[in-house]
Amino acid sequence: MNDMVSTLPAASGTAPIGPGAASQRVFVIDLARGLAVLMMIGVHVMWMFGSSTMQTGTSLGHWLHLMGQGASAFLITMGFSFMVTPDRRLRRALERGVEILLVAYLLNALKFLVPIYAFGTMPAAFLAAYGWHEPLRLGQAAYLLGTGDILHMAGLALPLMGLIRRHGSSWPALLAWMLGVIALSWVVRGTRLGHPAVDYLLDLLWGVHWNVYFPVFPWMAHILAGMVLGRIYLDHGASERKLLSAIWKLGVALLGAGWLLARTDWAYHFHDFFHTGPGGTLYLIGRALCVFWVVARMLAWRSWPAGFMRAVRYLSVHVTSLYVVQWTLICWAMGIVGYHTLGPWQVAAMIPVMIAATLLAEWGWRHLRARLGRMMRRMARIRVPHVTGSAGDGIVTQTQDPAAEPSGPAVT
Repeated sequence: MNDMVSTLPAASGTAPIGPGAASQRVFVIDLARGLAVLMMIGVHVMWMFGSSTMQTGTSLGHWLHLMGQGASAFLITMGFSFMVTPDRRLRRALERGVEILLVAYLLNALKFLVPIYAFGTMPAAFLAAYGWHEPLRLGQAAYLLGTGDILHMAGLALPLMGLIRRHGSSWPALLAWMLGVIALSWVVRGTRLGHPAVDYLLDLLWGVHWNVYFPVFPWMAHILAGMVLGRIYLDHGASERKLLSAIWKLGVALLGAGWLLARTDWAYHFHDFFHTGPGGTLYLIGRALCVFWVVARMLAWRSWPAGFMRAVRYLSVHVTSLYVVQWTLICWAMGIVGYHTLGPWQVAAMIPVMIAATLLAEWGWRHLRARLGRMMRRMARIRVPHVTGSAGDGIVTQTQDPAAEPSGPAVT
């Protein structure tokens, strides 16, 4: 195993570091996150475009549903990156959480409200799936705007992750926190107090209803599993060998424990993918880690070309913006394609089209924002020549994508 790991591509860039130092990017982490970006586009294409028969009665549908469960691996890489970041300030974690939450609600507006109110193109079949029809009532529009997705979970979890990192950052302590989150989820799961506003906040934390797909409890446990791995990686001088050894050991342990616990009441522990019980949570984390380890071992059998390495890093660095763009394009395209209208071959053909459209649109948007930022800075220098300081003082430029740093969260 060690001989195999030692042949990982040199471009992974893992210089030895101490526990408090910054690392360069870890190729296997970038690869997991980059592949997750592409897989999530395929899964979302199926969810919105694929017919019910295609989703439940075809091999392609089953495989895409299985790929959709890669959200666990995505969150594990988020926790790993958060743990190895050089910026360990609690304030920064809080700021990032607020930023991600704002992006989450903006994305809901782009996905749902823009096609309904600005374009008038949202398919009637989509609204009928909720039991609604146009024109929507205010409460129905608010429901769509407030739908809890993986970005909402990440935004709420980041301050909690910062607190945990500050007050218990050894790997045994982080593992205890992970198990504690799972245990707490067991106790508070689905708790409501009967007040709509309060219940919405509680649903974001530990809900079991379909207004929230990724409640913080138990999904934050997946992030904490990644933080455990990040701590082990740092404690052993940024060693990928130790990292991969920890991945398979933790993966097998959690997979076995989750399977045994879930067998006691499968319907409860695996009620559905988004609202799992403790057994389901342990099982998903363990399975993701085991798959991750297998993929990492496969890397040892070949050297990747530089172009592939750059592409993987690009996908990993820009994962948040790619997530926003792909959901926006897919929901807007429903005005042309329709909702649940395509068969398996049509879905298979649509996936590369949407991947290409997402990459092109995200690249264009970033370059447009960069150009506008440069224009604004030039205008500031021309209009206010007497101001001292840097040319960019007071000008809001493009926000760094969270995934561009090792601390960046990664959402599916």
